[in-house]
Amino acid sequence: MTVSEGVSATDVATADTKTGAAAAAASRELGGLLLRSVDLDQAGLGHFAELAAPSSDEDPPPMTGPTPETTALLNRTFTDKPPREVRTSFATADSSVVVDEGISERAAGAATAWMADMRQVYARCAAWTVRVGDQEFPVRVVNPADDPSGPLDVERRFGDEALMRTMLAGPAGQQARIATLLVRDGDRVLELTFRSLVPEPGSPEESRLHAAMAAFLDLAPAKFTSS
Repeated sequence: MTVSEGVSATDVATADTKTGAAAAAASRELGGLLLRSVDLDQAGLGHFAELAAPSSDEDPPPMTGPTPETTALLNRTFTDKPPREVRTSFATADSSVVVDEGISERAAGAATAWMADMRQVYARCAAWTVRVGDQEFPVRVVNPADDPSGPLDVERRFGDEALMRTMLAGPAGQQARIATLLVRDGDRVLELTFRSLVPEPGSPEESRLHAAMAAFLDLAPAKFTSS
C-alpha cells in the first residue's frame, strides 16, 4: 500500500521503529542466555577470558564432500544463517583453548529441520575438505564411539535434541580439534564449540581440556534451558 492509498510516511516509520525495537528486545533476551565472565568465575573457570568479539563470526569456507549431493548438504547446512543469533567466545591466556558459544532462534519448525540436516551431515560425511584461499585442508569426523570426550554420553545427558561430534582439521601433526555440541529447545539452538590443537593422549594438556569441557558442558546448557 502506498502513502496515497492511506498509509502515511509517519505510519511506515512508526512500524519500522516497532519492528526494530522488537528485534532488539529479542536479541537482548537471547543474549541473556549466553555465558558471561561472572558465570565462569563462579565455576572455577576464571582462567578463561571473554573475548572482545566472537572468534567465529566469519562465514565458513567452501566445502567439498565425497559426492555432489553431500557437498551441497555440507555447504547448505554450515552456511545456514538464522535470522536471530547472539555469540560470545572465551579463551585461555595463551589461546590454546577457545570456546565459542552461540544461541540462535529460527522460524517455527526451522530449527528442527536444521538439526536434522546436521545429523545427515555426520551420518553421510565421515570426511570432507575445506578450501581457504588457494589451499585445501582435510576434515575428519571422529567416530563418536572412539572419542575420549564421550559425545554419546553427552547426547544422552541432554536428550534427543542434542548432537555432539568432534572433528580433526588440517594435515597430520598440525591438526586442530573442534568439538561441537548442539542442543535444541523449541525454535532455539545452543551451539557450544571447543577448539584446540590435538593434545597428546594421557598428557596434562588433554586432562585440562577435558576438565574445561566438562565445566562448560555443565554451565552453558543449564543457562540456555533455564529460559
